Amino acid sequence: MAQNKTVPTDVTLEDFLGSISRPRRAEAEQIIEVMRKITGQDPTMWGPSIIGFGQRHYIYNTGREGDVPALGFSPRKRAITLYFMEGFDRYTEELRALGKHTISVSCLYVNKLADIDMGILGVMLEKSHKLLEIDAPKPDTVDAYTASIPTAAQPAFLRLRELVREQLPDAKEVLSYGIVGYKIDDKRARVYISGWKDHVAMYPVPKSERLQSELRPYIKGKGTVWFSLDVPLPVRLIQESVADLTS
Repeated sequence: MAQNKTVPTDVTLEDFLGSISRPRRAEAEQIIEVMRKITGQDPTMWGPSIIGFGQRHYIYNTGREGDVPALGFSPRKRAITLYFMEGFDRYTEELRALGKHTISVSCLYVNKLADIDMGILGVMLEKSHKLLEIDAPKPDTVDAYTASIPTAAQPAFLRLRELVREQLPDAKEVLSYGIVGYKIDDKRARVYISGWKDHVAMYPVPKSERLQSELRPYIKGKGTVWFSLDVPLPVRLIQESVADLTS
């Protein structure tokens, strides 16, 4: 069966960016920031010249299959190439407003970013990434769910998971409601945790009024305790919340 030959490499992004012209590097850095914000992930080099974010698997009717970046582009000398594996049938209006460009089956070519509307490009890239999320198979195990969490959130999620498991060493870890839950009997899970591109979360809010007061800066909506990735996890509050929820 034919396989894709473009795969992640050990080439560093800095080395690659240092090998291209200064104007093209500045444009690449603009696109990197847009894609990083959309995916919540850091860039990886695919092959010698493709900058990719995340990963998606494809299988063609011919039997050819492989993995490609969820979002990716290549700042080539002649033109910047941006990859849309789904093609461009869904982007008629956006392409009309984008500015000077050309397309092939799955590639958008731009001579320079000054020729296009970066806001429109951002809309297209965000739509492409959302299509990936809709089409992607849903995780069916705790390990699969953990692997699906955006790279930027992985350290915080793994630490949150560790804290909950330390508090509940005998609990059964399950995938429930599409996230990770902890059962201490045959009933529904008492504590849930999840990971997203800009935060990790724990559910529900503890019953204790004191804890609710201390957790107020972290509470979103009626039942979610939301921890941003840019601050350390409040270890004591998490431990006491788990104890409260399972008492």
